[in-house]
Amino acid sequence: MKEWLFEKIIDEKLNNLFGLVTLLLLSVVSAVLIAFWGMKGGAMILSVVIGAPIAIYTIINNQFGYLLLIVFSTFMGFISRALSVNIPFGVGIDLILVLMFSGIILEQIFSNKEDKGKDFSLTNPISVMIFVWTAYLLLQVFNPAGTPAGWMFGLRNILRVFVAFIIAQRVFKDLKSVDTFVSLFIGIGLVVALYGIYQEFVGLPAFDLKWATATEERINLLFIQGKWRKWSFLSDPAIFGLFMAFGSIIGFILSLGPFSWKKRSFFFASGFLMLLAMFFSGTRTAYVMLPLAVVIYVLINITKVKTLIFAILSVMLFLVVYFGPFYAKPIVRFRSAFNPTEDASMNLRDFNRQRIQPYIHSHPIGGGLTTSGVYGERFSPGHPLAGFPPDSGFMKVLLETGWVGLLLMLALYSTVLAVGISNYYKCEDPIIKSYYAAFIASFFALSIALYAKENIEQFPQNLILYGIFVLMYKMQKFDVKKLA
Repeated sequence: MKEWLFEKIIDEKLNNLFGLVTLLLLSVVSAVLIAFWGMKGGAMILSVVIGAPIAIYTIINNQFGYLLLIVFSTFMGFISRALSVNIPFGVGIDLILVLMFSGIILEQIFSNKEDKGKDFSLTNPISVMIFVWTAYLLLQVFNPAGTPAGWMFGLRNILRVFVAFIIAQRVFKDLKSVDTFVSLFIGIGLVVALYGIYQEFVGLPAFDLKWATATEERINLLFIQGKWRKWSFLSDPAIFGLFMAFGSIIGFILSLGPFSWKKRSFFFASGFLMLLAMFFSGTRTAYVMLPLAVVIYVLINITKVKTLIFAILSVMLFLVVYFGPFYAKPIVRFRSAFNPTEDASMNLRDFNRQRIQPYIHSHPIGGGLTTSGVYGERFSPGHPLAGFPPDSGFMKVLLETGWVGLLLMLALYSTVLAVGISNYYKCEDPIIKSYYAAFIASFFALSIALYAKENIEQFPQNLILYGIFVLMYKMQKFDVKKLA
């Protein structure tokens, strides 16, 4: 498949029947889109003209494609806001993932290479749990309490996780590929942080302000205590705050690792700026992630003097920020994150959880996919859960897939952590150990954030997470010292 595409596009430069048919179809589709959708159609055409060659190359080079999707998914919301056009970039990302996955399947079927399956591991504990979780969600189609439309909408997210996980197995072939992956998303986090800081100190650009004030509901969400929460290039302040907390945890931990001073400086500076930007998001769940990450990092490195010094400094910094004479609004909001009983929104969430308990007890496999919250109103109108705000990833899973689904999801996350911690102690390469420590601490903190946030798996963080799932079991294969 790859060889055929390379020959038709690169060697023959589309001067063939394939090229003629492709260009003819593009011309017809372009005319129709512009005629019916005007500027939006033109933007879609431009995306296709630029994206088609890239999409084809992603089939040939999965590592390039996966990293490109991480970069593109970071900025797609910003592009839509800047152009004031709601472009369905998510559909394009899913399409590229499907193309890459299809290329992998075709290669496994038709390729004569003896090592064609060496990059994949379908029997390790994490892969098994991914398959079990995916199968359970697919079987939700038979849930009598669910709706066909809700399940069909949820199917897209189900398949995205499965497909991205399989592709990610192909991305990481050696330690260099891990270095590239980490440097890329830390670099992206740095850029995202800098724009968030720009929004804070310079102000919101006109197109960002226009988007923020488009609806009363959005204003109420983004304008808190007389100040705009920041979202940088991402879709909303919540995912911005979580992404900044996640990236800063990894950056700080890697800055303690056995890297060159330039790389350690890069990790530390990126971590610091992401930490600063996180405060401007106003996402209190992100604030709680930091001490959680410190706790798990200290526990897995409790015998190291450097770790104890790090723990002491972290506690001192927390105490200074929490009890110090600082009254800026981000600091005040940070303190409120550690006093949930005094928070009206948290008390409302607890009330809602108690109110919905009878339904949870009577539905062990849940009410069906996409039946709760705003999307429940859209795809499952009239359902008992439609419009009910989960306000928590755990609660959403519990409502829609029941306690059976919640246990499976917790088993998946626990397996990821268990495999990572086990391999952390087994490996001998100090660089790989540093990566394991960073991934374990950041993922643990992010998984706990599901208690207060409905969905931690949004772009670009979801693609990064799927890569980390793979690396939790695969990095130990790159341990040269152990293999020697």
